[in-house]
Amino acid sequence: MRPFSQSGSEGGIVTAPPPPAAVSDAGCGRGRLPVGWRCWRMGRCYLFGLCLLLGLLRAGRGLQNVTAQLFGAEAFGTLAAFGDFNSDKQTDLFVLRGGNELLIFLADQKEPYFKPKVKLSINQGVITSVVPGDYDGDSQMDVLLTTKPQNHITDELSVIIFWGRNQTLDSNRKTVLNKTFHDEPLIMDFNGDLIPDVFGVTNESDRPQILIGRVTYIKQKPEDTVVVGQSVFADFDGDGQTEHLLPACADVTCHKSAIYLSKPGLNQWIPVLQDFRNKDTLWGFVPYKNNQSSVPITLHIGDYNMDGYPDALAILMNTSGSNQQAFLLENVPCNNASCRSVHRMFKVYWELSDLNQIKDAVVATFFDIYEDGILDIIVLSKGYFNSEFAIHTLKNNFEADAYFVKVIVLSGLCSNDCPSKITPFGVNQPGPYIMYTTVDANGYAKNGSAGQLSQSAHFALQLPYNVLGLGRSANFLDHLYVGIPRPLGEKSERKQEWTAIIPNSQLIVIPYPHNVPRSWSAKLYLTPSNIVLLTAIALIGVCVFILAIIGILHWQEKKADDREKRQEAHRFHFDAM
Repeated sequence: MRPFSQSGSEGGIVTAPPPPAAVSDAGCGRGRLPVGWRCWRMGRCYLFGLCLLLGLLRAGRGLQNVTAQLFGAEAFGTLAAFGDFNSDKQTDLFVLRGGNELLIFLADQKEPYFKPKVKLSINQGVITSVVPGDYDGDSQMDVLLTTKPQNHITDELSVIIFWGRNQTLDSNRKTVLNKTFHDEPLIMDFNGDLIPDVFGVTNESDRPQILIGRVTYIKQKPEDTVVVGQSVFADFDGDGQTEHLLPACADVTCHKSAIYLSKPGLNQWIPVLQDFRNKDTLWGFVPYKNNQSSVPITLHIGDYNMDGYPDALAILMNTSGSNQQAFLLENVPCNNASCRSVHRMFKVYWELSDLNQIKDAVVATFFDIYEDGILDIIVLSKGYFNSEFAIHTLKNNFEADAYFVKVIVLSGLCSNDCPSKITPFGVNQPGPYIMYTTVDANGYAKNGSAGQLSQSAHFALQLPYNVLGLGRSANFLDHLYVGIPRPLGEKSERKQEWTAIIPNSQLIVIPYPHNVPRSWSAKLYLTPSNIVLLTAIALIGVCVFILAIIGILHWQEKKADDREKRQEAHRFHFDAM
């Protein structure tokens, strides 16, 4: 007879102890660890896998070619300007084709996301530049074109303004200026009425001049420079003041290239990039040639990694002339004596996979493709049929928990009472200035500033808004200042302050009326960060983990019930013996 233990007796009933195998099979894993430890080990492994998955999702960096999604089969032509032509708060693209044809690609919600919807052709001449803006103050987008003769008999440029009406352009509604220009003019607000003016050297002038404020001032170029590129203005070192950046070459072939910086109030040029050597290959800027496919040496500015310091895109050519590519110039802390006074410098990002695959690049600029506050890249390259440029769009997959504020300042010529019941959005406004102050993640004060549409000539390709990187600081912006030009003779500043601006948001400022800043309005639009998606994934993962634990415990309980039923079937009373 099989012996029984009385330690498990209850109410005169003696039960057989469970077999050892039942103990080892119960729990979350194999082996003979206690059930609690086995469950903890499984949960720890699951959480580790979840963290690894999130890490892989967050580790996405580099660029992704999305040209087919954006343009389909229309990815060719010369990208000439940006602007919200149809006032839908989405930036449209102005593209030149055939030398005398302008196409406006309107943003759409379906692929391809940019479609050519507006077409404008000129009968005589070649279009050299496009500058969208509201040139008559009706809060509707007009388009200014500069043209030169088809046969290139003279280098004089003519200016034509096509007047926009109801989100269309009519080739018969235009104004041709009665003066020609020696070079492409600058579009600026000279008299502070928030209507763009045309400033340049006409055929009646005998010498070029640079107008700064109310004083005519000519700034000397850096010493030992032979070729000078196009000036760029940006807050390079994050001190809240705008610096002057100038790409230049010490020889006509640009084998000795450099980028110089000049701070306000100092008559000194400071080199912020002189090292253009990658391993055994020496690179340099591409010298300008007076033909249709050549573009002056220029830098296109944008905060690629949202660290609060503007980066740049530049076209470089190796000294042998066999390759011409677009490169990202990253704004990094200074590590040599020449730039110590500004504490920052440019460093060429030589290895950027999809960008390096584009050969014979001509122009590279930043553009927020998906309106998410992250600056992507558009590159024009040679090699398309009929001497047209190919358009390449690269999505920026940079993820580093960085934050931004996107600011656009409108003309403010009207607010809620615009003529023809149009919306006040959609006009490119040169002249406004934005500055902010906040506190970074380490508790130090952080400043930044930017001007809106400070350039217009030679395919400047500046965006009609400013994306201000804030780094990894998720703090509110303590102060955001917006200023607009004021008329000559007016002493009071036209400036307004907003406080506690939420990061990862877009601020649309309507300075109406111009002379009463306290009445200006601002519309705030929030842009959720990718951290929201990652948080949702983590939450779903935790829920799945909890459900798995509940399922395992339920399975254990059911197994224990089955075992108890089997034991119940073998019970007997001692009185029956």
